[in-house]
Amino acid sequence: RGFAFSDAMYLRFARCSPGAAKFNEKTAWKVMKKFDSRYISLTAAEQETQLLTKTLFVVPGLKSKDGHDVFYMRPSRYFPNKTPTRAIIDNLAYCMGAMLEKEKASTEGIAFMANMADWDFSNFSASYCHQFMMILQGRVPVRVRLFLIVNPPSWFGKIWNIMKPMLAEDFRKKVFMIPCAELSDHLEANFEDKLPDDIEIGKVDTQRMVSDFIEYRKCIEKAN
Repeated sequence: RGFAFSDAMYLRFARCSPGAAKFNEKTAWKVMKKFDSRYISLTAAEQETQLLTKTLFVVPGLKSKDGHDVFYMRPSRYFPNKTPTRAIIDNLAYCMGAMLEKEKASTEGIAFMANMADWDFSNFSASYCHQFMMILQGRVPVRVRLFLIVNPPSWFGKIWNIMKPMLAEDFRKKVFMIPCAELSDHLEANFEDKLPDDIEIGKVDTQRMVSDFIEYRKCIEKAN
């Protein structure tokens, strides 16, 4: 099949080629072949209903200790038997794409934080998990540098045994399962002032954060 992307998108494929080094033409080509170009045209207006569930969104100003922008998920708000997997995957792809409009994120990568509060088996399916992990690992051109699984339930090891084979060995090294009290080991100083109050130590109104993100993105997209 033919490919027709913008120069900026070709650069993103090259920068975010899976593996230890950037600009690996072989791995970049693999991503390009499997990339769903529909993700490029996703808009805030189309994603608004899903974003307003407050399941997955970008946290303005929040950075990891290595300076990577962070996006946030509350997996307990997604139910595979009620909402199509495509809805949450599009939500994920849209937020990652928005983050990569920043030069540093596109060049150096981003971080992901999953708050596992109230999560149980009704929020999980192997198919959904697999598609989600594939997106994080390169089905869209992005480098996820850190994956924080915060406050996992005591039995999460059973889920990890399912997830682990879905993750490349180098990606597994980026995953940390931690209690909320250890966030300071991974996030910049004063991170509590930027975290949504959806997590117990966060101080920013979650609804306002998501609503502001949607309106900001609508303005950006209207201007373009």
